Amino acid sequence: MSPSDRFRAVWMFKGPRLTGFLTCGLLAGMFLFSSGTAEEAFSVTGHGFRPHVEVLGTSTHLIVRSNGLPDHPTGVFPNPTNPNRIIRQNYRFKIPLHPVRAERPTPTPFGPIGVALNGIPFYNQYNAEKRDAVKLEVFDSCCGHPDPGGKYHYHKYPVCVKSPFKEEPGQHSQLIGYMFDGYAIYGPNDINGKPPTDLDECNGHYDEERGYHYHATAGFPYLIGAYRGVVDTSNFMRGRPGDGAGSRRRGPPGMLPLTFGTGGVVCAPFFWSEQ
Repeated sequence: MSPSDRFRAVWMFKGPRLTGFLTCGLLAGMFLFSSGTAEEAFSVTGHGFRPHVEVLGTSTHLIVRSNGLPDHPTGVFPNPTNPNRIIRQNYRFKIPLHPVRAERPTPTPFGPIGVALNGIPFYNQYNAEKRDAVKLEVFDSCCGHPDPGGKYHYHKYPVCVKSPFKEEPGQHSQLIGYMFDGYAIYGPNDINGKPPTDLDECNGHYDEERGYHYHATAGFPYLIGAYRGVVDTSNFMRGRPGDGAGSRRRGPPGMLPLTFGTGGVVCAPFFWSEQ
């Protein structure tokens, strides 16, 4: 089932295709303002986001509100390799309900490019110097770190023991979040429990159940290579180029991500704390 089918069911009294995945909740009693107009918003359920993430639905979008604080243990920040600290945020992301395939892929910017189900933003594959962030940056054991604005984020699929995202042997990976073009992103495995071999330049492909969707991968670009769909640019942060990148310091030898047998990358378990 495609992500757009999943979303259409938010408005079960509209549209010909009812999936039952999402149901309208009680009227939220509020209006969302966009471009000078007010749009009625409803509470929705069945979207997959964690309970601490607030999700509302309009006729065109899911509105995701998050404080940006991880729901898993993190490293201690700041630390000798990252001078930034994790700061509570006030995110409001808009996820298109009905993704539209673009004529050509759209490059991803610095800063948030999508949002995980736990409310943590995804960032693209580059650091502030436009180099491979996963190879050159230092992450905590859940593969995240804060940027200069205090925004904790992921450049890759979190693989720590206490990760909120789990893999079931022999099965398609679970949904882990949505990108700002509305397409869903899943973990690394296809329906046979192995990484797909037909991903396009955006790190996505199509199947009958999920429609077009992205996969996290062990290698570059790790999350998505570019947006396959039309992007809601209202999600993009304003600021100088590179504000979205993490620490610019590489860290000492032995603190970089470690390579394991399949060619993927795991994250260095350092400065562990329960936050």
